[in-house]
Amino acid sequence: MKNLVILFLLSSSFFASAHPGISIVQNSKGVIYYTDLVHVWKIDPSGSHTIAVKDVHTHELFLDEEDNLYGEHSWYEGEATDKWGYLIWRLRTNGQLENIVPPTEGFPDNNQLVRDASHNQYWAKKIVNHEVLMQTSISGEDTQFIQHKFKDIRWICAPKDKDFLLVVDHLILKQVNSDGTIKTLSSNLKEGGSIFNKVRDMHYLMGAWTDTKQNVYVAVYGDRKIKKITNDGKVTTVLKSPRGWSPSGGFFDDENSLWVLEYSNRNKARVRKICESGETEIYQQS
Repeated sequence: MKNLVILFLLSSSFFASAHPGISIVQNSKGVIYYTDLVHVWKIDPSGSHTIAVKDVHTHELFLDEEDNLYGEHSWYEGEATDKWGYLIWRLRTNGQLENIVPPTEGFPDNNQLVRDASHNQYWAKKIVNHEVLMQTSISGEDTQFIQHKFKDIRWICAPKDKDFLLVVDHLILKQVNSDGTIKTLSSNLKEGGSIFNKVRDMHYLMGAWTDTKQNVYVAVYGDRKIKKITNDGKVTTVLKSPRGWSPSGGFFDDENSLWVLEYSNRNKARVRKICESGETEIYQQS
């Protein structure tokens, strides 16, 4: 698994303007991929910035060990039929684009984009007035991973080379360990009312990822901030986006540069690379 953070959304309202794309990932050759909800873009190590996959509405991406890129495409047919549809695609390293799940009516319970190092897949299932965390094994068997009752799973992330998942449960960030134990990392990430784009609580927290020192980071989209949570539970703000922009995802590369996916209040996407020295590069569509 080459990407640092793999994320999963469960929501019937994912075309709302307050809900940005979230995934930004890096393959073994240093190529960056991210979504702007219209296309998937790539940034080569040389700095070249081009479209990798055209015309796909995906909020998350997944890279396997061979650098094949996976995503989804979802759509609404309109009021005439009031139907939704989706497909799951794969971009092979040789450039071949193929559907691994054909066009299908409705919403996917498991879009196959959240996987740990053992290729287990994770997704949320609604049970009356709460949700549970499900696991699909490599053999295809579905089981409830833990007995914990979640309020509203917004995102699930499987950090690279870690034995735990990060779960955004409404406004609470939780760590789910491989042995089934669960730890609340922070339940106080919202600072009063939203100050960005009038975002609702369901979209207030976005992507989460880790660094090499086991610190956890979360994009607080509703407050234009990235917050860091240390092993002892200390929460600090490490980045605040400039006015008109807010972070939705990120990761650290091998040189400890922070790559941040940001969306504007008009739902336009860009990427900022912030080196340890503080030097910043911005990649933005013209």
